[in-house]
Amino acid sequence: MPVSFDQLPVGSSWTRQQLADVWGYRGYQAFARGVFTPRGGSEIILFVSEEKPGDFTQYQDGLSGDLLRWEGEQGHQNDQRIVAAKVNGEQIHVFFRREHRSPFTYLGQAEVQQHELLADSPSRFLLKLADTP
Repeated sequence: MPVSFDQLPVGSSWTRQQLADVWGYRGYQAFARGVFTPRGGSEIILFVSEEKPGDFTQYQDGLSGDLLRWEGEQGHQNDQRIVAAKVNGEQIHVFFRREHRSPFTYLGQAEVQQHELLADSPSRFLLKLADTP
């Protein structure tokens, strides 16, 4: 079942398990990390938590108005794909929460405004949200 955003209004709140149910996954393990790219899809889905528990990697992420400051994955698996998303016809969708363990708010689609690709630390991105709740 392809991932769809038809049932996800911008500004709505979701747990990962609720999204798994909506998207037809048995569990949320497929998207338990910060970046999820559904097989065969043209979506890049970011799950961003501003405050992280002490034993988690302390990425410097934050939301200010319609701008998301986001650090990419330590392993840089999706950095290039995120930078080239618009050119490649892919959509970046953002789920954001201020506190760990609280539901995510679906913020809609975003486009990369600036990026700094780094080798020894997480790359830095500035994303502009297309739809602000």
